[in-house]
Amino acid sequence: MRVSHVHIVLLCMVALFILFVLLLHHRMTKSRRRVSDMPYYEKNNLLNDLARPFGFSYLFTQDIFTSRIDAPQRKFGYGTLYDLTAPSMNMVFDFEPVYFNYQGKTWLIEFWKGQYGICTGAEVGIYHADSIVPPLLRPQTIFPSAAPEEMLPVKIRLKHAEGVLFNIERPHWWLTGFLMGTYRLPEDQTLEASIVFPDEDMCDAFVHSLKQIGYESSELIVGCCTVQFSLTEPKSTPDFLYDTWIKNYVLWKTRMYCRLYLWVTKPFDMTVDRLLYLYYVVPAFFRRVLRIRTFGKKRRRHL
Repeated sequence: MRVSHVHIVLLCMVALFILFVLLLHHRMTKSRRRVSDMPYYEKNNLLNDLARPFGFSYLFTQDIFTSRIDAPQRKFGYGTLYDLTAPSMNMVFDFEPVYFNYQGKTWLIEFWKGQYGICTGAEVGIYHADSIVPPLLRPQTIFPSAAPEEMLPVKIRLKHAEGVLFNIERPHWWLTGFLMGTYRLPEDQTLEASIVFPDEDMCDAFVHSLKQIGYESSELIVGCCTVQFSLTEPKSTPDFLYDTWIKNYVLWKTRMYCRLYLWVTKPFDMTVDRLLYLYYVVPAFFRRVLRIRTFGKKRRRHL
């Protein structure tokens, strides 16, 4: 009986598929053993080395990622345009931009909380222009990041109905916290933020702007050049910025991606173990996962 070319091709494809599965299983088993046998201090150091080019550090004590002061995102500054394009990068978040004038410059301090791909997170960013920017031009302006000597002591706490997700505090121009493999709706999160200003003039200007966008005095805690408030529902950003269908679709996608990430890395519980396992098994997926927050044009990175 003659064997057709089609049958030969099919047999070759089946053989290649079986070989691929066997090789993948071997690689997964080897990677699982490699990660399990590695001391935690070594895992922590390795993950931080791998995360550095993406602008993040891993905090083992809270199992979160946070932005580095020397993050490459610094050079892009920030503006409303980045918020509007967030859904195209699988991000859906609540954001509260606060503009105010101080010492001949327009400052932007923005607050975010929401879903960043497969991460639940929150941010506080500090930026300013080189001069006074009229209110009508602020939404279309990209504000440069604050310089190292202009960084402010910032504290953020992200809360959910089940409790506090994380706390982080340090001087920064862009303080963040991201929980990998976690899905929480933005409207179910509360961001508690506290900022210490260098003098009363800057503090008063910031408080005045908060009140202008809708915050009551009873919602603010002010004292010793420190301002503390909670972001549950933004007061300054209109609802129509995100189309409801697009928002729901992106949230559905991120939920599926989150489940896939947890399933692929299910031999482990800690983020450091999950990510190193992913790094050894599928490096391309690892790199994609670590692009938690990107601004501007996407660039290829090689590890």
